[in-house]
Amino acid sequence: MAAVLLDVVKALEMWLKLIKKPEPYVDPDLDPVLLVPGIAGSILQAVDENGKSERVWVRIIGADYKFRTKLWSRFDPSTGKTMSLDPKTKVMVPEDRYGLYAIDVLDPDMILGTECVYYFHDMITEMIKWGFQEGKTLFGFGYDFRQSNRLEETMECFAAKLESVYTASGGKRINLISHSMGGLLVKCFMSLHSDVFEKYVRNWIAISAPFQGNVL
Repeated sequence: MAAVLLDVVKALEMWLKLIKKPEPYVDPDLDPVLLVPGIAGSILQAVDENGKSERVWVRIIGADYKFRTKLWSRFDPSTGKTMSLDPKTKVMVPEDRYGLYAIDVLDPDMILGTECVYYFHDMITEMIKWGFQEGKTLFGFGYDFRQSNRLEETMECFAAKLESVYTASGGKRINLISHSMGGLLVKCFMSLHSDVFEKYVRNWIAISAPFQGNVL
């Protein structure tokens, strides 16, 4: 009996090796797209002094404890930055998948009800079907949404992102798609660094951007 089961397992392994996933359709003529989320639309990770990181936003399991110990913050008027109350913690945004990981599914550990933590997930999925390719024509820019849009560090990161996307796509100018507060971030960058914006950006689509404020 054991020998028969072993043969079955070997046959299954061989069959699985023979199965090849179809190559995704890639359209080389597409211009690059950079997705910019709104407030609370980026995964945030707390990194300690030893370099150990853990997701603190969005986090469903153990959220209250981790939020209080890692993400509670204060504004430092001397630097204009929002800093974690824990001096040993630095809050960062993951750069995996060319920035798309941080803005795709905000809690990747969820098994049930995953749709409630989708951000750009559906758009990313559809764009890949249309021929976009991660790292070639499709990119994301997650950011620490606790900070001011005018923070120079954020502006520098966005400028570096535009340059890297432009380079990775072979010198093609970028189509920006922003959502909500992401539109204010892009507008702020465009106002402060119009030369860089003009050099790298072809078009900009702002979805639900509160350019004239919002009703609370």
